[in-house]
Amino acid sequence: MARRAPGGPFNGRARCRRRASGATGAALITAAEVSSWVGSLVARGLAPSTATRALATLRSILAFAVADARVQHNVAASVRNPTSGRVRREGQALTLGELETLTEACKGRYRDVVPVPVLALAGLRWGELAGLQVGDRVSVPGPGLRLRRGMLAGGGGGALYVDTLKNNRAQTVPLVVGLVPIVDRWSAGKAPDAWLFDAPEGGPLRESNWKRSVGWRAATAAAGLAGFRVHDLRHTAAAVWLGAGADPKVVQRVLGHATASMTVDLYGHLVDANLWQAARLVGDISGTFEPPGPSDEADGKAEADESAW
Repeated sequence: MARRAPGGPFNGRARCRRRASGATGAALITAAEVSSWVGSLVARGLAPSTATRALATLRSILAFAVADARVQHNVAASVRNPTSGRVRREGQALTLGELETLTEACKGRYRDVVPVPVLALAGLRWGELAGLQVGDRVSVPGPGLRLRRGMLAGGGGGALYVDTLKNNRAQTVPLVVGLVPIVDRWSAGKAPDAWLFDAPEGGPLRESNWKRSVGWRAATAAAGLAGFRVHDLRHTAAAVWLGAGADPKVVQRVLGHATASMTVDLYGHLVDANLWQAARLVGDISGTFEPPGPSDEADGKAEADESAW
């Protein structure tokens, strides 16, 4: 499996790398040229995050050129990361009931494997899921998956290639009880270096092919979730874990965020929803909260009946 895909932002990086290979060529690269190149990547339809990664690679190349005394300054260091110019779309999180409905609406071999249990309960990004191999399973201290690599597609749906994880470090994701037999089934009879969720004809599973296989658009429409994205299943994982009372630091580890503050910034509104649950628990512990007795319940029912009139 190639480490880099043909086409996409890498062609531009290759041109800049060739120019940076000599002192004269590197000196000709200007900040304006780099900024124009980054803008052209976004204009061609690449996501700002992809263009940002391309810019980061170029910065690294030029930083090496500075350290090697080929150039005096890293002109890419002053170029700002691209943005979409639009307000960021908030993620949509499903309830467990909606999650079940969506699963039932999906069809085919992957219906109960990829869309709901693994993405929505383990919180994996698609590239992380596609990059899983059988040997990435762990059992100590509990059942889980060791994320070591990501699987990305070249620009415009090109060839798949193996890349590093988003935060450039491996992490372990715990498996909830319901996911263990699913992973067991997909691991059966496979070598450790085989893809865990492989495509029907072998190789890693591509998101676009999977969506066609399960009938994603029809399934989301049937479940009343038109416009729901695959990545929103990751937001659902955050909602499920936080709703179960998991500490934000735990959820950070599950989602692979760099810091717990990042998790709180993204999902703080879900943490706020637990404030009242915590208040009830504290009330129970302190004895300041008394459950309604039979007479209180009767009075409450009478008041409700009166208000109904």
